[in-house]
Amino acid sequence: MRSPLQFFVILVLVFFLTLLGCRSVAETVARNLNLNLGSEPATLDPALATDPGSQQIARMIFASLVDTDPATGAPQHALATAWAVSTDGLIWEFKLRGDALWVRYNPVTNVIDAKRNVTAQDVVYSVRRVFDPRVGSGFAYKFEALIRGAQQLRAADPKQTSDAEFQQLFASLGVQAMDDTTVRFILTRPASYFPTIVSTWLARTQPRESVEQGGVLWTEPGNLWTNGPYVLERWSHNREIILQRNPYWYDAGAVRIQRIRFAMIADTATALDEYKQGDLDSLDPYGGLSPDDVEQLREDPFLSKQMQIAPTLCAHYYGFNTTKAPFNDPRVRRAFTAAIDRETLVSSVVKLGEPARGFTRAGVFASPDISDTLGVAFNANHARDDLRQAGYDGRTKRLPAITLAVNTNDTHQRIAETISQMWKNNLGVEVRISALDWKSYTQMLRDDPPQIFRLGYCAYYPEAANFAEVFKSKSPDNFTRWISLAYDQAVDNAAREVDVTKRRALYRAAEKMLVEDNVVITPLWWSVRATLTKPNVQRSYAITDGYERLETWDLR
Repeated sequence: MRSPLQFFVILVLVFFLTLLGCRSVAETVARNLNLNLGSEPATLDPALATDPGSQQIARMIFASLVDTDPATGAPQHALATAWAVSTDGLIWEFKLRGDALWVRYNPVTNVIDAKRNVTAQDVVYSVRRVFDPRVGSGFAYKFEALIRGAQQLRAADPKQTSDAEFQQLFASLGVQAMDDTTVRFILTRPASYFPTIVSTWLARTQPRESVEQGGVLWTEPGNLWTNGPYVLERWSHNREIILQRNPYWYDAGAVRIQRIRFAMIADTATALDEYKQGDLDSLDPYGGLSPDDVEQLREDPFLSKQMQIAPTLCAHYYGFNTTKAPFNDPRVRRAFTAAIDRETLVSSVVKLGEPARGFTRAGVFASPDISDTLGVAFNANHARDDLRQAGYDGRTKRLPAITLAVNTNDTHQRIAETISQMWKNNLGVEVRISALDWKSYTQMLRDDPPQIFRLGYCAYYPEAANFAEVFKSKSPDNFTRWISLAYDQAVDNAAREVDVTKRRALYRAAEKMLVEDNVVITPLWWSVRATLTKPNVQRSYAITDGYERLETWDLR
């Protein structure tokens, strides 16, 4: 029979062990993160992933040569720990780390097995798949002109090209394994931003063994080899995806969250309700807040503190057809630009946006700083002066009829009405608004751009180059009919310059030509997104869709 003292000691011990057990359970629970992907990913194949959901999962389970800073897009080491470029800017070599492994998760045993090292041959195989027309990558056309031999490979007709001919095309493609840890890319033109490009789908590694053995089911748990910070634990189609921390990842010690569950809630209002009920830890990566949601939540004493407004890579602008009167005169373009009050436009109509006087998203890698005063500021008096200097005094010389074209969309039409009223108030000018369906609108821009037109542009990678290239003279996205050899030269020089400080100065000079000296376009606003995140989540906010760096998040 135990003495009272022994009984007391046992009680204390049991209580202590119970506390330890509770703490262990609590810590396990605290290491799990609940998010929303929105809907079923179209694919987890990195060569095919184009929608944000697919890209988000792909980047978490497949490693790329380079990572980027989530806020600025600055290149960071990933599979590659060093890179160098030739003096002519055409050859890039990346040195791979030696501790990156392919792993396979077994959903039956819940065991993760290490398979083999990731090699330069894996990078070559992956890039070949991206440009292989039999695979059908949705983004390959964006950069096929940059990689030697990529256009020829993509142009091959799968029905008329033999396997031997495909092997010849692969051999001519500008990506080579120099040894197990060195991969070389050969470009068709200098591109100092190339490390940022290979942070995306272009060099996201794919496992030959899984692809060839798994067939159409190679991305299913059990078939899949991965090499990212997480492995695919479960994919319940149209319901949820669960990722588990990969203990073999080269930086696994820095990954704090053990398991991530992605629900598939397509309706953003439902996702917001799930967040309020505590079933989601954040509305990211899918399910952001609408402008009306933001206005309501600003009044909530608790949720307003959990709300964050984050930048995106989308810029909105009005373009001028610089070959059509009266906008063939830069003074008229300047007048119409100076007559727009962007602050009022964003606060009263756009609501979720950041007023922009430049086209390039400020703050991305090699771009002008957010505090830069580039562009034409709102000033009604200056606007009227510019119009008079162009000879339009309202008496002896009047402006011709002016048309602003927009695509059919309630928001864009409200914005057009607001801006046309500003032009009437500040310049005394009547502007007719013409709205067309998107297909007809884009055809009109290609065939015969109107005097003024609206467009938005979302960059594919977080780099100033991605914006600057849009308005080069031969760009297919430049509908202004503006041709400037000086602008083209500045952008080309920036693409050759590897010193980021000098490159930023070159891109700034090009931007100044575009929006200030020649006023080819009127930048209006940069898109932002609003989201909610629980206070116990420590996180970053990625500026690129599908690129949340969840392996860097933590739970307090």
